[in-house]
Formats: sequence, structure tokens, C-alpha cells
Amino acid sequence: MMQSKIARYGNSLTVRLPAMLARELEFRDGDRVTLRRTQRGVAVERVPGSRLAAWLQTVHETEAEAGARTAVGREVID
Repeated sequence: MMQSKIARYGNSLTVRLPAMLARELEFRDGDRVTLRRTQRGVAVERVPGSRLAAWLQTVHETEAEAGARTAVGREVID
């Protein structure tokens, strides 16, 4: 069991995840999570695909298709 402290962040309250727990859960800075009330408190769940969606937003142009250029060496494309 790990303990953490609630702190103020602007008008909101935050809970810090200890680094060891964040590593175990593979949480990264910028991951999106869902908060759900439970009978005993709150559950924190990663939004499925949130990391992939964030990464895809960094793509600014599409890659050229393989084989779209002329060969530079002794490549043979069948």
C-alpha cells in the first residue's frame, strides 16, 4: 500500500502518483485517464489508445510509399 497527499492545483485538487507506481502502471506524462467514483473512493483508468492518439497528432505529413522512388543501389523490387 502506498500513500500520497492531496494538493491544490489552481482551483482543482490533485493526487500525485508515486514514481514507482507510475512506472508499474506504465503511466506517462500527458496520458489521459478516466476517473470513476467507487463505493470506497475513486478509480483511475487510462483511456484506451490515448498514447497512440497523442503520438499520431505529432505526424505532420504522410510518409512516401515504399518503392515510390528509383533504386539507389542494387535493390530489386519484384
